[in-house]
Amino acid sequence: MLSNTPSPPEKTEDTKNPLAILIVDDEELSALGLKKILTSINHKASVAHDGETALEMIAKEHFDLIITDLMMPGMDGFALVKRIKSLYPDKIVFIFTGNDSFSMARKALSLGADDFLLKPVNLDQLNIALSQADEKLQLKSKIAKLGKMVEKQFSASNIVGSSKPIRQVHMLIEKARKSHANVLIQGESGTGKELVARAIYNHSSDKKSSFVSVNCCAISEGLIESELFGHVKGAFSGAINDRIGLFEEANNGTIFLDEIGDLPLSIQSKLLRAIQEREIRRVGDNTIKIVNVRIIAATNRNLKDAIKTHGFREDLFYRLNVIPINLPSLRVRLSDVPLLVDHFLKKHGEHSPAKSFSIAALKLLQSYHYPGNVRELENIIQRAISFSSSSTITEEDLSTYLQMEKSRASSPELDKLNSLSHKEMKKHMEAIEKKYLIHHLKQSRGNIINAAKAIKITRTAFHNKVKKLNIDLKEIRES
Repeated sequence: MLSNTPSPPEKTEDTKNPLAILIVDDEELSALGLKKILTSINHKASVAHDGETALEMIAKEHFDLIITDLMMPGMDGFALVKRIKSLYPDKIVFIFTGNDSFSMARKALSLGADDFLLKPVNLDQLNIALSQADEKLQLKSKIAKLGKMVEKQFSASNIVGSSKPIRQVHMLIEKARKSHANVLIQGESGTGKELVARAIYNHSSDKKSSFVSVNCCAISEGLIESELFGHVKGAFSGAINDRIGLFEEANNGTIFLDEIGDLPLSIQSKLLRAIQEREIRRVGDNTIKIVNVRIIAATNRNLKDAIKTHGFREDLFYRLNVIPINLPSLRVRLSDVPLLVDHFLKKHGEHSPAKSFSIAALKLLQSYHYPGNVRELENIIQRAISFSSSSTITEEDLSTYLQMEKSRASSPELDKLNSLSHKEMKKHMEAIEKKYLIHHLKQSRGNIINAAKAIKITRTAFHNKVKKLNIDLKEIRES
């Protein structure tokens, strides 16, 4: 698209019938006849008698569809189609042509026209063509909305906080988005490494190019080379077809290599070549392919320590670590907890009565050590929202899980939290809370009032937790 091209006006709602249609035809009777037909079936139609006027109108008004004749003085239909598709590639353009002009219609389609209509107009064929155009517009609208939702989800604004460590992260994201240099993001699990990677991509000039995400530890060592660089038919057992790798898929775009610290040394050397020479070779192939890929890598391991123990190549580290971003753990920025709580409450509390946290609840959240970092806090907030039946989430809604975890702070099992996914973390928290409640119920021989007193929450709050965690009181009382 040309840099000085004005953006055409957009619809404020999803595209639905009636359509706004521009007819471009130098023959006045033909243009007015088509306009009359279109308005009779409830569409809004405008007319331009030459290509130059049509372009001026498209720049000023919103049109869902442009229907143009081919043979016109000055700018003909071919030139107009090419110009519209160059300036506004998402515009739908139909050709209006006679029965003897199929070869010209095919040429127009090759230039980007979406369909053609025959003169004289057949009403049934016109309705079918307009219906197809409307479906295409609806699909484009849905795709655009989905793209905006994804962009919003992975926006830098979702990296919440005002502490000095987070301000530093935002500054580095700003530098990285303006550059094409490789980025290495290091931080504990749950600190938001993928969120930072996607924020860099979504705010960069490359955001319309491909973004390919790879979890290096989720692919077996025997398959990782094929996944990254592709393979040719017959390269190994099961290679029944040629397959492009993720580097080729990301060509002229960005590849995100998550958990790169777990990449086998044998693959690290091939990755180094891809970075240094911009060359890859599919498994079983002798042909070298040139790729232009920006790498954003992330790891929860200390790569400098891994270099010392020969678990990671030093030369690869320096190729990746052009722009280093170190994400702070949540325990070193507890001042950001209230802002994060508010963020997650808005994100997950849309259909919940819970609208705020009490001061005591916020203080409790700020006193916790968060081995699972921001991911764990988000799960705690989601859980509190689902358990709360009032507008304010209180200390009682949080205390069972947090008290249990604080008592386990010295346990080596806490280290496992760093490797848990969002879903696994949620299950882990439910299991801890359930175990904690059952323990106190057994101590009180199934008496909810006494069990609730022991953990300092109300009987109602305790009963709600028992119900939501599917704890069998009858079984406990009979045991």
